[in-house]
Amino acid sequence: MLTVMLQTKRTLYTLACATVLTIFAPFALGAEPPPQQMPLLLKATDVLPKALSAGEGYSVKDKVLNDGFQNTYILQTDYGEYTVTGNPALAARIQEIKATKVLEGIERSDAFKDAVKGAASGMVEGGKSLVTAPVETTKGAVKGVGRWLSNVGRSVTSDDPYQENAVKTALGHDAVKRGYAIEMGVDPYTDFEPFQKRLGEVARAATAGGLVVSLGADMATGGTMAGTVVTVTSVAGMKEMLKEEPPTVLARINREKLEKMGIDSVSIDALFKNYNYTPVELTAMVEALRRMGGIKGRDIFVTYATAAPDRTIVGFMQQYAEMLANYITSVETGDIVSINTEAWLRTRSDKLVAAIPADYLAWSPELEGAERSVSAQAEKLGIKGKEFLVEDRVDPQARKALESRGWKVSERVQLASGGKVSTTGKPDVSPAGTASGVVR
Repeated sequence: MLTVMLQTKRTLYTLACATVLTIFAPFALGAEPPPQQMPLLLKATDVLPKALSAGEGYSVKDKVLNDGFQNTYILQTDYGEYTVTGNPALAARIQEIKATKVLEGIERSDAFKDAVKGAASGMVEGGKSLVTAPVETTKGAVKGVGRWLSNVGRSVTSDDPYQENAVKTALGHDAVKRGYAIEMGVDPYTDFEPFQKRLGEVARAATAGGLVVSLGADMATGGTMAGTVVTVTSVAGMKEMLKEEPPTVLARINREKLEKMGIDSVSIDALFKNYNYTPVELTAMVEALRRMGGIKGRDIFVTYATAAPDRTIVGFMQQYAEMLANYITSVETGDIVSINTEAWLRTRSDKLVAAIPADYLAWSPELEGAERSVSAQAEKLGIKGKEFLVEDRVDPQARKALESRGWKVSERVQLASGGKVSTTGKPDVSPAGTASGVVR
């Protein structure tokens, strides 16, 4: 289901998550639609709620490309144009824009200007002198091999790009930044430079100039962390820890959780060395694994997650862990099994379950071939049923094809307590221009 981890080449038209679909093969004969040509052309106004389509400082271009699994959007903002892949990533980036606007409003206030003057004087309460030129976390980070050392907004004192700069830590600057970011529903380690720049300025005014602000009341966070899907329960449980603890402490906490799950140290080390994950994303994913309970195969998931080659796939893996945890805790437990070297859920009733954070699932050639391979292996394992749950929408052709091959398909899935799977309705969109075809 998630072979996307094994391929690193992406273009605007065929994104990594197209191969995330090494899932399924025909169990049943019968007519089914032929695979659709990719990419599909969708409309933002059809697939997005109005709140995500446009707002203060941003708008989404109406042309949306879908690779059979994820949507790619062009986001126009006051800070430039951004290409964003996936609905959760789009929601997170919009949240960052909203937070940046709030910070800019604070910087226009008299209180901020007075605090900046106080900070510039090099004095704090009690007349104690303060370092006047602490290292900027948004600039001058160590550059080296690999994309993880070029992430904006992360100070580096070791090979870990999330390790706080010693001077900033002593001043409490990074703790203030974390607190403000979490209160605004933003990952403190996001690579969105406009937010990092304003956050650093406001945090410095608060740390060195005595500025007192309450950011959480200034915006509706919606429970979203940049680049992640964190459940409301998870946010409530982790919020204070994410605000208070630096990356080194989060790493220790996460390591202890993984060790209690029986994950070996080599696998843990390899996961922590994948710096495509932010500390928030790792913490959320490890917590999701913990919520799965004492099931077998969580080491399979860790190995699979370690292979994530870029930020898009990291976001998928963290969201996938959340959906699996929600299914296991609210519907039916089981064990993680490896099929085609990928992490799948085999339930106690012998169902193979795909609970996937797809934006718009289409019957692509990749999905057709992947389904064939995985279902063939599932048959050999004696799997009795197959269930496919999609977080958002399923194209009518994909639904028809999967159901003809023996899959129970649910879309717009919400996993609720009490063992229920609810949906929020059928898809009301087809690829732009036709009922089910592709517009080029």
